[in-house]
Amino acid sequence: MKKGLLVKLMAVLFFSTFFLYGFSHLGVYAYESFFVQSLSLSKHAAVASVNLGGANKEEAVKILEGKIVEWKGNQNIMLEFNGESARIDSALFQFHLEESIEKLDDNENTSLVVSLDDQALESFLTDHFPDFSRDDINVASLKEYVLSLAGNLNKGETIGVYDYIDKNASTQILFEAVSNELNITPTIKSFIDNFPSILIAPNSQFSFSDFLETEGFVVESQADLSPVASLLYQITLHSNFSIIERNISKELPDYATLGFEAKFNPMNNQDFVITNPNATEYELKLSIQENRLKAQLEGFPFSSTYNVRLSEKETFPPRVIKQFSPFVEKGSVDIQQEGKDGVLIRVYKQKLSTSGEILSEELINEDFYAPQNKVAVYPLQEVQESPSETYDNVTNGADEVDGEGTTQEGSNDAEVADPSSQSEEDMSNTPTKQEGEDSFKQDSSKTSSEEKTKQKKKDFK
Repeated sequence: MKKGLLVKLMAVLFFSTFFLYGFSHLGVYAYESFFVQSLSLSKHAAVASVNLGGANKEEAVKILEGKIVEWKGNQNIMLEFNGESARIDSALFQFHLEESIEKLDDNENTSLVVSLDDQALESFLTDHFPDFSRDDINVASLKEYVLSLAGNLNKGETIGVYDYIDKNASTQILFEAVSNELNITPTIKSFIDNFPSILIAPNSQFSFSDFLETEGFVVESQADLSPVASLLYQITLHSNFSIIERNISKELPDYATLGFEAKFNPMNNQDFVITNPNATEYELKLSIQENRLKAQLEGFPFSSTYNVRLSEKETFPPRVIKQFSPFVEKGSVDIQQEGKDGVLIRVYKQKLSTSGEILSEELINEDFYAPQNKVAVYPLQEVQESPSETYDNVTNGADEVDGEGTTQEGSNDAEVADPSSQSEEDMSNTPTKQEGEDSFKQDSSKTSSEEKTKQKKKDFK
């Protein structure tokens, strides 16, 4: 009897518990299914600037779904990295519409709730940008900004991945260059003492001349800073900086290596200008080591490494200029100026991947230094004693006569460099006939030689 009462009591408790549990859950489900679905949003309700005023939850979901489909087909959110760009894949975004509408409880206008898988984003970056490394970039911050654009259905924006460089990453010395031995002038020493480091601002252009003017560095001869400009040029070749302006001398100076000279002389409008395309600043450190200059580039590592290739240089023999003088002894030759070969070198910048593979190669400059003429003075008697080699009848080589009647005879065997490449200083250094040669002048021969000279220069041009 007692056993039967216990069974009845347990049955009553079981059904009572089931009733209470089921009513609470079924009641909520019924409320959400019938009452909430029919509940209209306020007339000012909007999600991602999409007006949902007066719509119920079901209608709001359909409206947002249509807008999201349209956005995925038209969105143009671009990621840019190291000069390359890619449109982010719309399939990476996962939109949560019900959660988005629930946010309207506290706000009349809110953004969409959207998620983006970390691994999917990193895979996208590495697939489209082979040089990308997540250790250098704050991917979490980049992801947060991308989600904010998607959450507001922003249709287009270009995002620089380098703008999200990890601020905790340490800078490195990326490249250093050392000049040849040179004379450390007071100008160079003063400059290094005042500016042991120069900051190259992000996304900016750097002009050496403007820098000196801004800093108020005034010296008698700014051209003395050409060795500094040459080092800055050499460092620039090993970075992703762009070279806007660079000049060279007529003759390669001793302090510079062939292919790495940059002449600086603002008085002659010769500046050195570069552009830093990166989102971070870089520092140029300068120092004097005995009789050499040293420069270092320090900053955040580039996504690629850069190498410089110099082509096989071409040489051009000098022109031999013969002159005659009564003051040179018979049988001897007075070499007044030794000739020097001209040279041409081509400078290429190579972009390398992290594995050392050459990704691209760009011709930066062709540096040409003209040959220097060799000037040899022969005895005047040899011309007077040799009728076949008189002033009027020179048959071997090209003759030139200057304004004072000095004969300049070119050698048949020498290759003649383009005289247009010679400086006025080089031409003015050509020795002229000394006093006492007036007896050698003849009006007719002078006129004939002048005509030959004019014709020769015309042919050169």
